[in-house]
Amino acid sequence: MRFVHPLLFSCGRTNKMPKKSIDLKKAIQVSVLPVLVLLLAVGALAGKVSIGQKYQKVIINGAQIGCVSLRVPVEPLVLQARRELAMESEERLQLDFDWESVTEKQWFEPLMQEEELKEAVKAAISGTCVSTKERVYTVAIEDFRANFSSMEEVGTFLSQVKAPADTNGEYEIVYEKDDIHISGVLDAALARKEESKTKDSEQADEIGALSGVSAELAKNSVWAGAGYHAGILDIDFVEKVEVFENYVAKEEISDLQEAVSEVTKQKESNKIYVVESGDCLSVIAMDHDTSVSSIMALNGLKDADVIRDGQELVIAVPEPDLKLRLKVGEVYEEDYDEEPVIIENDSWYTTKEVVLEEGMTGHRERSDIVVYENGLEISRNMIDQNIMTASVARVVERGTIKPPTYIKPLYGGRFSSGYGRRWGRMHKGVDFACPTGTTVFASSAGTVVAAGYNSGGYGNQVVISHPDGRMTRYAHNSKILVRVGQHVEQGEKIALSGNTGRSTGPHVHFELYVNGSPADPMKYISY
Repeated sequence: MRFVHPLLFSCGRTNKMPKKSIDLKKAIQVSVLPVLVLLLAVGALAGKVSIGQKYQKVIINGAQIGCVSLRVPVEPLVLQARRELAMESEERLQLDFDWESVTEKQWFEPLMQEEELKEAVKAAISGTCVSTKERVYTVAIEDFRANFSSMEEVGTFLSQVKAPADTNGEYEIVYEKDDIHISGVLDAALARKEESKTKDSEQADEIGALSGVSAELAKNSVWAGAGYHAGILDIDFVEKVEVFENYVAKEEISDLQEAVSEVTKQKESNKIYVVESGDCLSVIAMDHDTSVSSIMALNGLKDADVIRDGQELVIAVPEPDLKLRLKVGEVYEEDYDEEPVIIENDSWYTTKEVVLEEGMTGHRERSDIVVYENGLEISRNMIDQNIMTASVARVVERGTIKPPTYIKPLYGGRFSSGYGRRWGRMHKGVDFACPTGTTVFASSAGTVVAAGYNSGGYGNQVVISHPDGRMTRYAHNSKILVRVGQHVEQGEKIALSGNTGRSTGPHVHFELYVNGSPADPMKYISY
């Protein structure tokens, strides 16, 4: 059979393929195509090649390691590969790698089987080992962490922390299971050694029998014949100390002495202190081992004398990460006074009291249990006393009526003149400059004793007598709103401000009399 290429025919002739050649080509297509389709179908069904369906492309550290069918669970395979790689090593490996799976759809992409993918993952991540990890015992105290090679080192670490307080070595480290956390976490604490515990237990019954105190109280004390022994009764950690098994890089294992130094080092931490009656910044600073200037700076205070009961102050307190709580027995002598006997008088104000009988100071020996944290006294309780000279209580008669209060007699107003000598004469009150017609209020409840024009320079005035014997005057008003004999409550409208009488401009002139004599109103009014 002779085959002539169509391009060899002349342009004037019709391009025709010989019939037999056409039949041969069709025959080849018909015979090969089904086989190819069959092979691709078998491969696709076996999950070895993509013929247009979606599949997962697995990438580790930015590099593609293979593709698998959507039916293959990639994440469990990656985790299993990492697990097997770690088990094949005698050390605890620290592997550092990123992986992801991306859904793709391409024709004729080879697909891995599950076992092939796992081996490919292991090969890819075996080079990501950055270090091996060591088994350690981690001590966790809030934000502090220290890692030690053995529980013996943990015990040494904690023993050195408590050593300055436990000079006689009477306490040991004990560990208890922490039921709140997962298993394996232990709580570390301090307990008196068994010999001391037995001795204290034997003494407790004797103490209770001889002194009449409760057995529970007796267990916290050491009997010394005629009182409670002065000294350490108990030691414990203030913070929660947790110990658990862990795996870390070798360089993360702690140096014992450095860890002791770090956990006992004083570091500043902010605390909230609530001001109590009688407090002053100097005493607060001294009690918390800080300075007045530090407290003022932290709280934005400009005047060290201006603090009030209940005010919350931020205080920078130097504290270590792990503090010790000491229960200490203290025995000492002191002068003391019994609480006074109070006789109430319902016709007096609480500001008035009279001593009916003078008392007498006594002298005693007292035994206290005192709790200290980080050297600061937290509580003190007297558990026993030996009276040497009995104190005699004072007898005091005291009023029960709450005294009236005084307020500024207007809203707003500019303080324009104070109490005292002015222009060569005594200015008996204070002035508040304000527009004419400003409402004037009663500074305190009382009875109006004067309401009208005063020719002595006060102009239109109102004078009020108050139950505590004091009087107030409101002068230079433009209009009076009350009459003589009228009872007014604190804050009730009594006049409108003005410029009457001897006045250089509209204002409220306010005076306050105590026992018939003028006093500075600013020392009595509260805004």
